[in-house]
Amino acid sequence: QVACQACSVRFQAMITTQAMHDEYLESKLRVVLESLVEALLTEKPEDSQAFCMEWLARWYADHDPEQEELSKLRAERELLQVTRNKLYEQANALGLLNDEIDDGVEQEKIARMKDADRRAGVSAPAISEDRMKAWQKPYYEKSPEACGRIKSVIDKNDKLNVLFGHLAESAVFDVIDAMKPVSVEIGSDLIVQGDEGDNFYIVDEGSFDIFVKRGDAPPGKVLECGPGAMFGELALMYNAPRAATVTATSPGKVWALDRESFQMMLATAENMKKSQYEEFLSNIELFQHMTKYEIAQLSDLLESELYDTNEDIMKQGDEGVAFYILEDGEAKAYISGEQGEVEVKHYQTPGDFFGEVALITNAPRRATVRAVGGGCTVLVVTVDDFDKVLGPIRDVLEKNIDKYPRYADLIRAS
Repeated sequence: QVACQACSVRFQAMITTQAMHDEYLESKLRVVLESLVEALLTEKPEDSQAFCMEWLARWYADHDPEQEELSKLRAERELLQVTRNKLYEQANALGLLNDEIDDGVEQEKIARMKDADRRAGVSAPAISEDRMKAWQKPYYEKSPEACGRIKSVIDKNDKLNVLFGHLAESAVFDVIDAMKPVSVEIGSDLIVQGDEGDNFYIVDEGSFDIFVKRGDAPPGKVLECGPGAMFGELALMYNAPRAATVTATSPGKVWALDRESFQMMLATAENMKKSQYEEFLSNIELFQHMTKYEIAQLSDLLESELYDTNEDIMKQGDEGVAFYILEDGEAKAYISGEQGEVEVKHYQTPGDFFGEVALITNAPRRATVRAVGGGCTVLVVTVDDFDKVLGPIRDVLEKNIDKYPRYADLIRAS
């Protein structure tokens, strides 16, 4: 009986140990090992040990939490730097930045300001994951007419296109929803040069004068503006002092977007787009056997392009420069020959893809693909990135090449 009890204890201990091992393998190693085995089967290296060591080193580098956070911050910084340069160019064109100053005293002041900038830095604060989770998007109800006016201003204003042009249509309306109506009395200063920026403004009603103070001279008027004008974006993007004073010359109304919403909506737009692309790709049959890591890599490289009705996306005979995934709308493929152009395929389901044949075979395009109906939006993978991210599905794509109809067969069928 004692022996039986001892066996039972040892058996229970074995079960417990096995369960702990299984849990460890599932939580710590499964994702890594599955991806490694998949890479081995795809690449089939001669020296498998060296391949595994190099692959694991790359995996660690790609999945190091500190490196991922640094990559995110670098991407945000680059986006802000590009936008900053464009905004400064526009501000300079409007006379909102200092013109050429010959006075030696003023030059010395500028030098001191530059030194101060180098010490303190002018940049938008980093957006942490906790900050993103805690933030709640504001909403101010507006009439359809008011939304339409704001949208029209955004579409027609070159400077607003710099700020919002990379956002999807739905994200632009999120920005519009977050704008607060503010009434302005005649003679009041909406913003004051030197103050810390708190809001970005679009003028809906009324007129405003813009003044800039240079050195010890009194402020000088540099611009008059009315409905459709906007100001305040420089300070919001870079935590810099206001570059000018804006004074109402009549009773007015402006739409205000606060600092927090401005930074969150613009600086996180790419992250939101990436998440949407990952979800979209995961639901496409072609990509369903790719790992989450591979899907994430692919989504990072996608660019969205819009084509109008009857606009060619790619042309027969051209060199293959990209692979296309239909995101929205419709497109048709055509092959041209001695008896004219013949329709060969109709792309109308999100996730339909084309353009891979020329990239796999290094041959000219076999067909022309053209937007039809109300036009279409496609996601684009360039030829340089094609092999890099689509290696796991290359075999599937190669098998599909022979399924495309040929011109002679279509002519005989007709």
